Amino acid sequence: MLDWFTGKLTYFVTWLGLKTCCRVARVFPKGLFRLSDRMSSVAFFLIRRYRDRSTENIRVTLGDSLDDAAIDRIARGFLRNFFRSCVEAGIAVEASDEEFRARVTILGRHNVDAALAKGNGVIVLSAHLGNFLLLGSRLAIEGLPIYVLVNQPRDGRFAKLMDEYRLKVRQKTIHARPRRVALQELHDVLRRNQVVVVIADEYRRGSGIEVSFLGRLVIARRGPATLAMRTGAAIVPAAMVRQPDDSVRLIIEPELELERTSRGKSQIRDNTILVTRWVERTVRAYPNQWNWMNLRSWKEETMVSATNGAPVQRETYQEAERGVR
Repeated sequence: MLDWFTGKLTYFVTWLGLKTCCRVARVFPKGLFRLSDRMSSVAFFLIRRYRDRSTENIRVTLGDSLDDAAIDRIARGFLRNFFRSCVEAGIAVEASDEEFRARVTILGRHNVDAALAKGNGVIVLSAHLGNFLLLGSRLAIEGLPIYVLVNQPRDGRFAKLMDEYRLKVRQKTIHARPRRVALQELHDVLRRNQVVVVIADEYRRGSGIEVSFLGRLVIARRGPATLAMRTGAAIVPAAMVRQPDDSVRLIIEPELELERTSRGKSQIRDNTILVTRWVERTVRAYPNQWNWMNLRSWKEETMVSATNGAPVQRETYQEAERGVR
């Protein structure tokens, strides 16, 4: 009974929030941005789980050069960025293509065009950084055939609500589950020489490939590399980065030079490492715009150079959320 009531309440609050935000954001955007900034500050204190896990992850990966105040600023920065991104997503529902282009500039569009010219489709690789919510939307108004791979909520009504919203902001979606159906849809899209946006920066226990990330060993999902190898698609990295004046710019980088000569597990591993290196470089460039909750499980890495400089690994994973209740 309690679960049923909680589900109903969550659905209603989300529905009401989307409706209200879309209307208010259009009429009073500046006021709503100020409100979102204040709400992010309050949320930092109220959501202990976010605060503790994020600051701990920042401390163990970047802490050698940061004091506690700097670590707090980075963790607060993501919340501020995320709350602003939600307001921007509300504005996008009613915005014309011309207004959207003016709000979100784009750098490197030619990199997608060059990859599409090869005829095997494009995987736009991104992360939970900046305004990732609207990355697919910004590409869509460029006239590109865009699909976004999403993990759907378990609640069917909530999932339907989010799909309806994404369509309003010009995003066609592919659901990550069931996995077999998702793979078939991804293959079909890429065979038509279209574009799929894939966000691949969650590091947790489970199947995958052990790679180095921010000085720790994590399990990275092999999905983007495997999909690119099977279809011949290009992987083009991109991120919606918030600028110092709070505007947003979509930065599209050149296609990753994937290893396509070898075969089997070594090929997938090499390319997964390449994908992870891009994520790490981007996180280091914009640490206060990345969701540090995504670093959920890791183990320490000790570098030695006795022979080939290979890392010596401890055997037991340490949960990033340790100590969080």
